[in-house]
Amino acid sequence: MCGLDLTDPSAAVCPACAARFVTPSPRSGKIWIAALLQFALFAVFILLFKLPKIMIAFSAGLILVGIALSAWAKSKAAAARPTSRAAIARPLLFKIVSLAIALSSLALVATLLFSFVAFLNSWTRWHTYEGEPYHRAEFQVKHAYYQRGSKGGVYIYASGMVENQSEWMNLQSFVPTLPHNQAELDSAVPAGTSIPIYLFPNLKGRMRVQVYQGTPPAEAYRNSAMNALHYGLSGLALCAALLFIVFRVRPLCFVQPDPQFQQSSFGQT
Repeated sequence: MCGLDLTDPSAAVCPACAARFVTPSPRSGKIWIAALLQFALFAVFILLFKLPKIMIAFSAGLILVGIALSAWAKSKAAAARPTSRAAIARPLLFKIVSLAIALSSLALVATLLFSFVAFLNSWTRWHTYEGEPYHRAEFQVKHAYYQRGSKGGVYIYASGMVENQSEWMNLQSFVPTLPHNQAELDSAVPAGTSIPIYLFPNLKGRMRVQVYQGTPPAEAYRNSAMNALHYGLSGLALCAALLFIVFRVRPLCFVQPDPQFQQSSFGQT
């Protein structure tokens, strides 16, 4: 700072050097309360779905990193914020950087959300089939069903016979292209179609029947979970690096104060 003895404690900008004063945020306590609530929700969710407990520590670290990045970004934005529109020296660069910050932040949230959902789905199915006995069999289709969900999703499944017993199975992994109606599904999977499967006799419902794809379901879902974790962490690191770069570039959009001018102004004052 320039060393001016400020008599007005409510001022936000130094009248001599135009520097912004750092004041404690009254919302800092609320930020930590929100972080604690997020951590509690993550912990309950992980324990409820019997996910690995190491993810509790991972979620805590992720929340702390998010708070640190948010505080750093706000401090940088406050330090670089111009006192007037005339302080923007490069308007085009300022628009590009602002757009890059918005897109990178959106990509960061989307990557975290989709990678976590993909990992959770594969992790749950991995441990559903892990250690369960199974054997190869054939599923003879009796009838295929096309159903639209209440939220717009499409479900395709079939009833049939496996080793002289009635069974049900999902057809998503068997049909290469999702059909648009019942007629297309009947054409793709007509009655009498024989589908090679893995049969899990100890499980219930449609989980008992899995399409044979060369790799056992437990191993396939484990690979999917590890891929979701790997690509998710890589995407998060990339988004964080982009945010770091654009925040470093952002101060270049504004007019930098001239130190000699500040000193001369302070001397005249």
